[in-house]
Amino acid sequence: CALPIWELRFDSASVTAASLVQPVTQASEQAQLRHDNEWIRYCVPLGVPYIMSQSPLDIRQSPTVTAMVSKVPSSTRYIFTDGRKHPEKEDLDPVSNGHSIGRWDGDTFVVDTIGFNDRGVSRLPGGGIRTPDSHLTERYRLMGNGARLSVTFTWEDPKVFQKPHTYEYRYYRIARIPEPRMLPCDAGDQERMKFLMSPFDAK
Repeated sequence: CALPIWELRFDSASVTAASLVQPVTQASEQAQLRHDNEWIRYCVPLGVPYIMSQSPLDIRQSPTVTAMVSKVPSSTRYIFTDGRKHPEKEDLDPVSNGHSIGRWDGDTFVVDTIGFNDRGVSRLPGGGIRTPDSHLTERYRLMGNGARLSVTFTWEDPKVFQKPHTYEYRYYRIARIPEPRMLPCDAGDQERMKFLMSPFDAK
């Protein structure tokens, strides 16, 4: 079945600062921004969590899988609900969306994700980065008679966080998308490349 389309608004994010193992320096922050902008520049799949902060977000459900499509360049995110487990580490193919499995806990949809790579946008809301060792737990819950969707994200990674880092997004249901679902992206656009990378190249 198809769920409604969801969008973020100015009051949608409740994000606290992460407790990081390593303090953020100006040099490390600039290096992270350059890393992320280079992936944006080449139109690669930008991955989780970046696609979850871009709207509209199209969510489709079937008995065995939930699929999510964001408007920014990304592969479709699949959350398997057929009872499967995560593959063993040696069999896992890391991707920017990770490998996600979901289950219902009452009226809350709980999603467990591992198997990330270092491609795409890896910085996280509130601080820290997504790494191949990251473990993400999400809890999806409808609010306001189905008018809003609350998603709580909890990131765990002992090399990045002193304690689990949690924040919440609240999406608003909309009846339709007033614009194309996917934004066009041309990796060969030199003007776009200069715009994205000039702050770093100028240093």
